[in-house]
Amino acid sequence: MTRLFRLAIIATVVQVGFSQNEDEMPGMGGMPGMGGAPCPKFRCSGGYVPVQKSRAKFVSMGCSSMGGGMMMMAGGGDDGGGEKYDSCCDQWHACYQTCGVSKELCDDAFKSCSAGMCLGDDQCKKDADLKIMMLGFGGCQLFDKGQYSACDCSPKDKVEEKRSTALRAFYKKYAPDSIDKAAGLAKKADTTAKMAGVIRKLLAKYPSAIQKKVDPEQNKYAKMMQDARDGKVPTDEEMEDDSGTTEEL
Repeated sequence: MTRLFRLAIIATVVQVGFSQNEDEMPGMGGMPGMGGAPCPKFRCSGGYVPVQKSRAKFVSMGCSSMGGGMMMMAGGGDDGGGEKYDSCCDQWHACYQTCGVSKELCDDAFKSCSAGMCLGDDQCKKDADLKIMMLGFGGCQLFDKGQYSACDCSPKDKVEEKRSTALRAFYKKYAPDSIDKAAGLAKKADTTAKMAGVIRKLLAKYPSAIQKKVDPEQNKYAKMMQDARDGKVPTDEEMEDDSGTTEEL
């Protein structure tokens, strides 16, 4: 029963994403991050440039949170972690939190990373492919949240200084012996895209900079799946709690 439930969810997502009947889902194909238009990059007003915040935090909720509740209900979030490509998931989260990247860049990087990690393991590849498929229908909310938390808008004449400050803060915390490299890297990284590339390389070299946290939604969906397997029905109190939460939203 559980497997049928998972397959039904996956089939629904695929049908939505690849349907040729525009009347079936009006405007769906044009929604950013939903299999249509790309998510817009972070932008500043005229005269200002996006720069990485000097005390940026990089947080990973692990592989289970990459597709949200849909992923967990489809079977991608109830394994308790331990995937061969865990590090790829961490880098994916951190990529979304790197100022100036595109969503497509981060998603493609995860695809390449997981393919390498799953080499020769068919089940690993299937799990990773499911996550990749879900990413295509995840919308822009998580990406936008990461960019707004990562980016500041700086006057053009202060950009190099801001970049140098951000790099010095990173090196000071994770590689103090290399802190003198910050100024030179900031000068070379003379565009937002180049600076994002530097940050991503630093995160790959110093993965301890990515703080790992437990996805608060994971336990919720895991409990829902377990209750469904056991044939349990939500109590009145649980229903009231859900109702109250919905009203607050």
